[in-house]
Amino acid sequence: MSGFDIPARDVVQALLADPRFQLKERGGYLRGGPCPGCGRNELFISMEKPWVMKCSRANKCAWEEPVRELLPELFENFVDRYPPTEAEPDRTANVYLGMNRGFDLSKIRGWYDQGTYQYPHSSYFTPTVRFYLDKEKNVYWQRLIKPLADAQNKGKARFNGDYKGMVWAPPTLTIEKGDRVFIVEGIFHAIALYHVGIKAVAALSSSNFPDAFIEAHRDKKVCWVLALDGDKAGADYTKRHAAKLQVLQQRYEVCRLPGKQDWDDLFRAGRITDKFISDCMYYGRLFMSETANEKAYHYYVRHESKYFIIDFENQLYRVEAGQKLSEALETAAITRRNKAEEEGDEDGAAKESIAALRRAILESPRGWDMFLQHADLDQIANVYPECLYHEADELVESKQFYVFRINYPRKAPVIVKLEGTYLTSSLNFSSALINKAPWAEFSGTNGDFLYLRKKWMDIAQDRNIRMVQYMGYVKALNAYVYENRAYHKGKEIPLNQDGFFQVGKHGVRPHLRGVHIHTDGAFNPDWLEDYIRVFHWQGLALLAFWLGSLFAQQIREAQKSYPFFELTGEPGAGKSTVLEFLWKCCGRDDYEGLDLLKATDAGRRRAFSQLSNLPIVLIESDRDDGRKDGRSRQFDFDHCKAFYNGRGTGARGVNNSGNEVDESLFQASLVIAQNAEVGGSDALLERIVHCHADKHHHGSGTRELARWFERQTVESVGGFLRTALRSEQRILEVYFAAFERFERQFTPHIKSERVNKNHAQVAAAGAALSVLFPQMTEQRVALLGDYLMERAQTRMERLASDHPLVEDFWETFHYLNSETRTRKHGWLNHSKDENLIVLHLKEVAAACRDEGLPAPDLLQLKRLLMHSNKHKLVAKNKTYRSRWTGASARYWHFSS
Repeated sequence: MSGFDIPARDVVQALLADPRFQLKERGGYLRGGPCPGCGRNELFISMEKPWVMKCSRANKCAWEEPVRELLPELFENFVDRYPPTEAEPDRTANVYLGMNRGFDLSKIRGWYDQGTYQYPHSSYFTPTVRFYLDKEKNVYWQRLIKPLADAQNKGKARFNGDYKGMVWAPPTLTIEKGDRVFIVEGIFHAIALYHVGIKAVAALSSSNFPDAFIEAHRDKKVCWVLALDGDKAGADYTKRHAAKLQVLQQRYEVCRLPGKQDWDDLFRAGRITDKFISDCMYYGRLFMSETANEKAYHYYVRHESKYFIIDFENQLYRVEAGQKLSEALETAAITRRNKAEEEGDEDGAAKESIAALRRAILESPRGWDMFLQHADLDQIANVYPECLYHEADELVESKQFYVFRINYPRKAPVIVKLEGTYLTSSLNFSSALINKAPWAEFSGTNGDFLYLRKKWMDIAQDRNIRMVQYMGYVKALNAYVYENRAYHKGKEIPLNQDGFFQVGKHGVRPHLRGVHIHTDGAFNPDWLEDYIRVFHWQGLALLAFWLGSLFAQQIREAQKSYPFFELTGEPGAGKSTVLEFLWKCCGRDDYEGLDLLKATDAGRRRAFSQLSNLPIVLIESDRDDGRKDGRSRQFDFDHCKAFYNGRGTGARGVNNSGNEVDESLFQASLVIAQNAEVGGSDALLERIVHCHADKHHHGSGTRELARWFERQTVESVGGFLRTALRSEQRILEVYFAAFERFERQFTPHIKSERVNKNHAQVAAAGAALSVLFPQMTEQRVALLGDYLMERAQTRMERLASDHPLVEDFWETFHYLNSETRTRKHGWLNHSKDENLIVLHLKEVAAACRDEGLPAPDLLQLKRLLMHSNKHKLVAKNKTYRSRWTGASARYWHFSS
């Protein structure tokens, strides 16, 4: 069995074991399973080359996905799973090339070595796949198999030595006279083409022109095929290299890849066919055209359309190559065959069909002359309007646009959004350009416009972009979406040139102003030790909860809930410092949380819907700022109970002239940070994991360490978010395993199942911190679990008692209600029934002031008395005739 078969076998076994696919072996293929695209049981994949899974409904569905995307965990960590052995010192490199790159090792053994690379100023080593560029092995390129993933160590490959003018060529490559040799950028690209029988060499970068290699083969009349990457750099350097080849009097052609695809990606997908190469050569001819006429000619040669529209140098041209050109070509073909028959050329043109002769003439210099003579070319726009995608808000039907990039000949493009009404006629489209794109004109006919619109609609239909009104996790796509990056199954996805993220076959774009979250910062786990020293166990519990918040919806899906976290504490205990630091770790600078006293009801509802799989932090929401409108400004946390299970944040009308309402689901987690403890119903209190910050652990040097956390920025610590999302699967694996352990550990001590579950969830998230922080040892995880069990026991005691303010109120009431020098016993209780206490709360407050005692905050007290345990509320503001005054008034009624 070859080295190629071993990784292929591992992939097949992983696919068979994955319950998502439900595949079965049939005749060299894995088949069956529900297609993610159409839902039919039509999935299939080759067992010999299991690199791309497809739907067999090629015309109606055409779904396909690289296995590297479907099983990312299988294509990572080659270092630990396949270490080198004495018998196979290149084992890690072999498996990497076979499994990750899909190459047949039997064809490329001996072309490479397994090397190592040590990062500068670091003890970190990674194995590499090393390819040599010279016989002496002084110049080489190496691909890092397990590169560091941080901002300081970007890049997945390293060079040794100067490779200017050189190429890497397959060791078995021989170049014969008249050969066509492809010049590609990467070594893996050249190997991919070698696998399909195409001679290719790697220039190693788009900017490197391999003049030394070309000079060495000057006399072989090679046709060099420039086949660089399909990105902007590849486009720019293709034209530069073509000019140099002209100066060197070398034959050349251009092969342009569509989009930003790579040759090795295309190889794994099985797309490098003769037809694909032919198409790319045609794209190369279009790309290298020096005039609009030349580009139109190449288009006509390919399609022989009598009417079409082309873009050239960001302007649009109508081309009419009608009957006259067709007749001229036909006449020329007939004349040529008749002449051949007269001359007795029985083996040549006389045997060719008219169609074949016509084609040969069209592709010759004579055909070029005939095209120029008979085809009409007219400019119809001084810009190139390029339809990018259709963008729709899932909720508001009227909020949808066709997004265009208006490309100018000599200035930067602009992006415009056009409503459907602008695409109903050439006049409306022309008006849209004038209004939205300065100096842009469209002078084509309505027929020209309809020709273009059909192409635009085809693009829009295939590129229907989801616009989300929040930042973070998009459950429907199983992806995280932020301003500059998206993450899908541990893979980082950059924003594409069209301004959205391509997640598989789906496009998505966040549409949320005012919230900025960046994931480009650095991450160094060494700060955990100082973090624990400064913020102690309550800070570590908050960090654990914060990490769990990044996966709140995945946890809720499996466990039906995710708890609330309450952080209280005395002033100066570090609440603001720790919250701001954790936000910086998640890419958000200069932010602590939402002050509910400064938000309207509508503002709160929107704030609750802004984030997904991130915390919503509510700060100091219990303050009484002395304003007269305090009643309306208080917030009842019982309104948040539905958030615990990820339910609605509150209904609002949808602006679509219908009766629809939107009740956005709560997709975040909830953190409450204030000085006083939250009061409310037992159902609310059971949902909260409460930690109290104090200064008892502060000691020498703590203040200086705390200032370090205050000084950090998104750039210095914001990579925490990126690192966590890249480790999504591993974190969830550790979390769910640890949760079962902690739930069993807490059960004998905690009677409430909900309280037990909540605290076990935070403890399990603490165990998951070990994926990111080596200092989060098993001992530290266990100690955090002990701390959280203590907090759970304290929560049980709290549920059995009253809020401290309520306890103080009843203590004060019983003191004042007893007989004093000026009042008789029971004077505050207006009840005639010994089983009932009837109070006028303002009267109690006035008595406190008369006796020199602190008066209660009645607004807050009224909310808390609703849940009194010592004396249960019977009725509030109920009319009652006082036993003392005989008059009727509204009182609060409690059981005695």
